[in-house]
Amino acid sequence: MKRTIVIESMYLVNYNNPAKGVSIGGSQRYGIDLGKLFYKNGYNVIYVTKGNKKLIINHGDWAKIHVFDVPFGTKGWVQYSKEVFNFCNRIKPDLVCYSDLQIAWPYCYEKSFALQHGIAWDGPNNHFINSIKNYFLKKAIKNVQKIICVDTNFINWCRVIDAKYPYYKDKLVYIPNYAEEEIFKYSYKEYKSSDKIKLFFPRRLVRHRGFTIFMEMCIELLKRGYDIYPVLAIEEFRRDEFINLYPQYKSMEVDVVHPKFDEIAQYYSDAFLTFVPSLWSEGTSLSAIESISSGCPVIASDVGGLGNIIIPHFNGMLLPPSVEPFTNVVEHLINNIEKRNIMAQNCRHVRKYLGKSRWESDIMLVLDDLMIKS
Repeated sequence: MKRTIVIESMYLVNYNNPAKGVSIGGSQRYGIDLGKLFYKNGYNVIYVTKGNKKLIINHGDWAKIHVFDVPFGTKGWVQYSKEVFNFCNRIKPDLVCYSDLQIAWPYCYEKSFALQHGIAWDGPNNHFINSIKNYFLKKAIKNVQKIICVDTNFINWCRVIDAKYPYYKDKLVYIPNYAEEEIFKYSYKEYKSSDKIKLFFPRRLVRHRGFTIFMEMCIELLKRGYDIYPVLAIEEFRRDEFINLYPQYKSMEVDVVHPKFDEIAQYYSDAFLTFVPSLWSEGTSLSAIESISSGCPVIASDVGGLGNIIIPHFNGMLLPPSVEPFTNVVEHLINNIEKRNIMAQNCRHVRKYLGKSRWESDIMLVLDDLMIKS
């Protein structure tokens, strides 16, 4: 008889249109890949999530998605935790994964582990509310048997803020994010001083992803006389919509592209540099890992877990999240193209450690005890 895993993922589908299926995003992709890994290892896979109506969706021929009608955001936190717990108690799965660690409190299925995708509460929000969230997050940590952390930033946060950390430190296991080796193949492009400099931003146009840092940096580089060509890979807009929303960039030659998942590797390979200028709420960025795997150095902010995957001056640079340092570093690399080219060559040496096959082996090794007990 097949064993069963339930994977909780709060934002797996579009809340207002759950029938549309799985949303596009890093945490969603991680959850789907985790389910595929367990399916490959002989498990039935069931996802649970929230939406504006109760629904059961078939995901391919290998998984089902159960949508609970629960209020959006933190409003339905406790209710959603209880719904997940009651559902699991009813079907008695062999293992439960909480993709959202906070949902493991106040209700938590005994045979469970959690994922931690990076610290998301380091932005300029209400510090009182954050302190309450932190209190409950520490309670959730104690409820699960293992926590897979995509960076060491969260582990260090626990070490600093929680006096009880020494009692659960063995629960926290660092397994960095990954790129699919067959899609993100290494391809070295040697830039020459006569080439147009393509600067690639493969991120959503939201404040905490550093969109304004990237665009203001490009404006400054153009003012300094550099022949740069910004390329934005975004879901939200076509170029005309983008210019209508951001008229201040109308005079800039900028390309807005919408590559499919298996097409974006070529954009990384063609780029002079990829940019991950996050302001807050960052783990080990999939965009950064995919870029490195494809042979393009990454210029990133020193936020979250980015320092776990970028070695300064080797496969990229880590900088304070503001316009001036980003501008100055890019200017330096344009004027010292050989240094950029060496960093691109160095990406080859780290890509196998950031591959999906490595991730799958790490997951199975860490969860081996839990799987045996289940």
